[in-house]
Amino acid sequence: MNLAESGQAEEAIEVMELAFKAAPDNRQIKLAYANLLAENDQGELGITLCDEILELTPEDKLAHQIRSTCFQYLGEFDLALENYKRHLSGKITRTPIELNNLAYFRALARKELSRANRDINSAIDSEETEYWGCSYIVPLEVRTAVAIGLLSRTLNQRDRALEELNKKIDDYETKLERQTSFIQSIVTQLMQENAPSANPSPARGNASVEKTDSTMNFSFGEKLEKGILNARALKQIDKNSLGVMLATRALLNEDIGALALADRDRRRLEQLELNFTNLATSLPSAEACLTQLQKASMYLDTRGFVSGRRNWKSSPPANSSNNLEQAADNQIALLNPIADPPSSYIDALTDLDCAILASEFMELSLKSSLYNTPDFSAQQIARRKKMATRMTAVLIYHRMEIHRRAGKERAADQDRQIIENLGFEADGSLF
Repeated sequence: MNLAESGQAEEAIEVMELAFKAAPDNRQIKLAYANLLAENDQGELGITLCDEILELTPEDKLAHQIRSTCFQYLGEFDLALENYKRHLSGKITRTPIELNNLAYFRALARKELSRANRDINSAIDSEETEYWGCSYIVPLEVRTAVAIGLLSRTLNQRDRALEELNKKIDDYETKLERQTSFIQSIVTQLMQENAPSANPSPARGNASVEKTDSTMNFSFGEKLEKGILNARALKQIDKNSLGVMLATRALLNEDIGALALADRDRRRLEQLELNFTNLATSLPSAEACLTQLQKASMYLDTRGFVSGRRNWKSSPPANSSNNLEQAADNQIALLNPIADPPSSYIDALTDLDCAILASEFMELSLKSSLYNTPDFSAQQIARRKKMATRMTAVLIYHRMEIHRRAGKERAADQDRQIIENLGFEADGSLF
């Protein structure tokens, strides 16, 4: 596959065709040939090759997946979805990658979009329960901002990384303040509305048993208590997220000599009762950061793409700060993976912007010393560069579509121009 990896597609197909003729029953050659054909507008033959394998081994996972990819490149999105669903049928559990792929095929086919939304959120939730290079569990978009920040030190792209970190840190300062305010207001109001009552006096027969303290009971209600617990859990996640981003920003500011700004972030960490040194030394390695960017460009693209195709809410929800039951419902929904709220233009745009930035930094990394190791040949790097550029173009195409749906024609035209500058047509041929 070295010819394909170096961008010589026609030559690669010729070589693979010769290899296939020499060993027509070799499964690995047949699947590699099918995948290469799919990427080069010959998906029909790729499907035929996959069918030959599946006739002998119906449970061949890779053959099912490549068959779906062939349908995708042919623009047969309904068939791609149905084929992938058959591939997953009978499985008790599904991996994050499988959930992501299923959501993406559903979005392409414009089918079952609410289920697609739940699938991709489940995939992201599964990733977020894992510790990632440091001692804190933080959301995907935060890990991505940190990965970009750390890699920018090698790539000399600190300004772009700082811009993203500044935006995310402001968002999380607001979120943390909101969680704190919610907890304080709910508890305060409940204490005012529910008069405390002491435990009843002991029975006459137990008069000798004397209690020296009284236990105060408040009837908060199960829903409100759950809302408060969820708010506290979110507050801890927001605090951890803010901490790793502040530590990363402090390192970048130290690099460029902005020591006053670095000290500002250190002081903020002290207010949060977090230690800068501990955080800085536990931040992930370059390898973990590259893996994170790959995940972000995949998962956030799918979620943004799905979000861009679902029903959009017409207006933001009314302020329910005076309604304790509604406020508790909102907090429960934030940690409920089954919840399926309506989408919005802003939701889709936020995810896609982050995915595009992650993909662009992957391209920059491929051109840097990060990949100048014996583990990667020149052909492999060329192949990865080509794939990264195409991925960026696909993500921008998804963003272009939601701009158009929102009536943002100027922004859509700008994205179309970017895609063409990358060497692709801004149409379905990208898929």
